Amino acid sequence: MSGERPRTEREFTVYFFDTDAGGVAHNLTYLRWIEAARTELAEQLGWGISEMVGGEHGCPVLTKTEVEYLRPAKLGERVKVVSRLGEVGKVRFWVESEVTRAGEICCRARQELASVDLVTGKPKPLREDWRNRHG
Repeated sequence: MSGERPRTEREFTVYFFDTDAGGVAHNLTYLRWIEAARTELAEQLGWGISEMVGGEHGCPVLTKTEVEYLRPAKLGERVKVVSRLGEVGKVRFWVESEVTRAGEICCRARQELASVDLVTGKPKPLREDWRNRHG
């Protein structure tokens, strides 16, 4: 993952509903964990959930997810998700995430998001304060 960009960490336990019949975390479980960490990162950076859906700055809409699954997380294990703000453009930004267990990387993801006006459905320039601080 990239250098010293804004980041957040969050831990999860692998529960029964996260797994398949063999007790291995389902691929969508990783995306749910990454989504939670990414949302917390946005909150930490001053773009809270209520502002995302009703604010003047548009809503960050997921446009692409690239995932590399490396090792399985299993029932009862604790995993840690670290998400970092990556590149910041005029309308788009990227978030890089890693899911680890016991120090081993289980999954890496890179997600592209775009700021969209929810009323018109059109792209909207990213918040100026974000571009100034992180662009």
